[in-house]
Amino acid sequence: MLTVEQVNSKASGMVIFGWFVGLAYYNWFSQSPISVPIWAHIVLVVAGMFAASIIIGGGLALIAAGITKAVTGNAEGSPNAFSWAAFIGMILAFFAAGYALQIFRSLGA
Repeated sequence: MLTVEQVNSKASGMVIFGWFVGLAYYNWFSQSPISVPIWAHIVLVVAGMFAASIIIGGGLALIAAGITKAVTGNAEGSPNAFSWAAFIGMILAFFAAGYALQIFRSLGA
């Protein structure tokens, strides 16, 4: 069984993976791709990777810790809520990449 620390480290990787898949999908593989300047690509790849991991992954880990604390009485009582947060984080990062591209498109136009 994985510990909460192991789940959170894997969750961070899953959020980053979701972020990059979202950038690729909305920028290249979509029916109507979102075109942004090259400087925006650099910011989205470098800064977005860290921001998505910290904001989405960290926020969902805090929510999972709160749920686990309420149910078990211990914030690290069960890794199940953290595992679900990891899965949800990947999906949220995918959709957040599309919104980030739209924001940068409006800034670059």
